[in-house]
Amino acid sequence: MITAHHRFWAHALFRPYLRWLCKRRFNAVEVLGELPQLPPDLPILLLPNHATWWDGFFPYLLNDAVLRRKYYIMMLEHRLKEFWFFRFLGAFSINQQSPKGIITTLDYTASLLALRPTTTTPAPCVVMFPQGELRAWNKRPLGYTRGIERLLGKISTPCIVLPLAMRVELLSEEKPFVGIMFGEPHIHTFSTDSASSAHLSASTLERDMETLLNELAHRISSGERGLSIV
Repeated sequence: MITAHHRFWAHALFRPYLRWLCKRRFNAVEVLGELPQLPPDLPILLLPNHATWWDGFFPYLLNDAVLRRKYYIMMLEHRLKEFWFFRFLGAFSINQQSPKGIITTLDYTASLLALRPTTTTPAPCVVMFPQGELRAWNKRPLGYTRGIERLLGKISTPCIVLPLAMRVELLSEEKPFVGIMFGEPHIHTFSTDSASSAHLSASTLERDMETLLNELAHRISSGERGLSIV
């Protein structure tokens, strides 16, 4: 697999370019609803839906504006080989065609979520798309894979599991509006008792995301505005 390697120069180049690009392509990128109150010392496993090519970029902006963690994101290996620059922004790879490669990536992801903050480095935010592929936001079921359950079973230290709904909507403006909304955070702790962690099953997280996406759609259609992150 391809591991992540943060480089200051890469972020310094990419941040202003991404902000310029989003201002050019979108009317607004806003967080609707309440911002979660999260323990700053715990890592975050951020679980967005995956409906557009842009979905890896919105969490990056969100992390800069709201979460302020050390950013990591899981990408398909063939895409990361094509866009190799992203590994210097925290991207690491998964090869869905290789069972051994999947295990290696899940072990690596668990190791990232075991990191704790220091005086110079914040706790990590690791982005994983539980659907594993692009699927329209309104397609049901969302198609969560069991990979999320396998990952949670490997995490031996507490972390925050945080759903994130994202939707790109063309409203009355020439350019589309991007609405983002946090779900209810879960504090995940390792347990050998499967019953104690049943609330973090793939099926339950998928149902929660469907509810969250419906709520986000309602807020967007009602004209709600939120915190701009661009």
